[in-house]
Amino acid sequence: MLVAFRADASLEIGSGHVMRCLTLADALQAQGAQCHFLCREHPGHLCELIEARGYPVHRLPQEARDTNTAVTSVTEPKLDHAHWLRASWDEDAAACLPLLAELAPAWLVVDHYALDHRWERAVLDGLSGSRPRLLVIDDLADRHHIADLLLDQNLGRQMEDYRGLVPDDCQILAGPRYALLRPEFREWREASLTRRAREPRLQRLLINLGGVDKDNVTGQVLNALSGCDLPEDLQISVVMGASAPWRASVTAQAGAMPWSTEVVANVSDMARRMAKADLAIGAAGSTSWERCCLGLPTLMVVLADNQRDIADALAVKGAALRLELADLGTSLAGQLAILDAPGALTAMSQQAAELVDGQGTSNVLAALQRAGRRRLRPMQSQDLERVLGWRNHPEVRRHMYTQRLITLEEHRGWFARSSQAPQRHLLIYEQEGEPLGFVNLNVVDVAAGRADWGFYLAPDAPRGSGQGLGQCTLSYAFTTLNLHKLCGEVLSDNTRSQRFHERLGFRREAVYPAHFFDGNTYHDVIMFGLLADEWRDSQGADTP
Repeated sequence: MLVAFRADASLEIGSGHVMRCLTLADALQAQGAQCHFLCREHPGHLCELIEARGYPVHRLPQEARDTNTAVTSVTEPKLDHAHWLRASWDEDAAACLPLLAELAPAWLVVDHYALDHRWERAVLDGLSGSRPRLLVIDDLADRHHIADLLLDQNLGRQMEDYRGLVPDDCQILAGPRYALLRPEFREWREASLTRRAREPRLQRLLINLGGVDKDNVTGQVLNALSGCDLPEDLQISVVMGASAPWRASVTAQAGAMPWSTEVVANVSDMARRMAKADLAIGAAGSTSWERCCLGLPTLMVVLADNQRDIADALAVKGAALRLELADLGTSLAGQLAILDAPGALTAMSQQAAELVDGQGTSNVLAALQRAGRRRLRPMQSQDLERVLGWRNHPEVRRHMYTQRLITLEEHRGWFARSSQAPQRHLLIYEQEGEPLGFVNLNVVDVAAGRADWGFYLAPDAPRGSGQGLGQCTLSYAFTTLNLHKLCGEVLSDNTRSQRFHERLGFRREAVYPAHFFDGNTYHDVIMFGLLADEWRDSQGADTP
């Protein structure tokens, strides 16, 4: 499998987007995938770093202008981060198309605030042959996408935040249980938490304010620390990116600190350094999840608008404290005093560790694999004859309320009416791109979040296809639609469907005696029900 990543780094963008894509690429490569990166050569790009990690980089030219000149309208407003691209979205799409056409990826991963559904549509529609599946990595929930899978790993993010911004069949991975962390953070977690369980004291301070820190907040922090009352044996370690523009200045400043202070760049052992640290001063970006995984107490600095929600959510959970840049000296002294109280560092460590378990990359990888093999998509007019053939097969008809043959004209009329009903979801189940089943999901009580479902598989569907259809439907019902309950009615002599519902976790809720007459015999009907919370518990998933 070949996977293409479209992500950029720059002095303005920072390094986080590329770094988390590299984490996912490493996990994919470990499973045999080939990964390629498409990156624009902004000042401060990380193309050499990506290549040093062993991935081909297809470099997009840096345009000579600083604004996005794509035509906008009232319905298509200019994106808040459009200027990050330093080109128009359609120019970027045109530059990427020939590269993607040659690569023919199975998946396209896009992690860029300046790109939305217009870029995605232009690229996917422009590729002849097999269309790649689309994974969008986002943090903002501020624009439309046509993704098959969307990842937002931030604390407090809910699937509802993307309702109306992505297709109905898009699977949304929301929350820090999907945080993209390198394996070493999971490996260091136990040792880090064990050490912190003993009453810690502030002996090692780690400062890491992103890979770029274009405004030299690191220098401001060091200056503020100089005026604080800290242990004499304190050891300070400052970690910076290789392209950080203020590194030389910070190194000189570190030499004049009252405590032993080192400045290191482009480290490869960040998990070890975090595990050994007693306290961190860091940006409220994606490294927040690394610190949480290791239970590292943190004083957070907000360096960008998109970090404010993360900082607020972590503070509410007691997993970190915020520092105010406007009055950094006073803020830093006050927060250090709070953490000096007995048990304060331990309590913060425990709160942080509960949020992230280090399994996020594995969870995302599993979702990619499931989505690549099987999915639900909306039924379209070109599916009509195929679905009618399934429905009219004797093995399917004999378990339905309407057991006679349906004509194509009747079938078309039903599809036209049902497609216009907002609470009716007609879905095709696909496995490896092959249509294998039909799902009819009808929301019968919007206020209560209750829906009924019916389904059937293609008569020649491979053994085991039903379980995939069932799991895809439950994920769609309880995550995409955020329903509270799903119900199904099964004829009493359809033991296969009864076992199928029970394997999926449904409970028998009622029996309706002699509820259905097939023209010869009256049949009992069994009502099955499954609650969203019960399904989530069985999946080990976060509740929205």
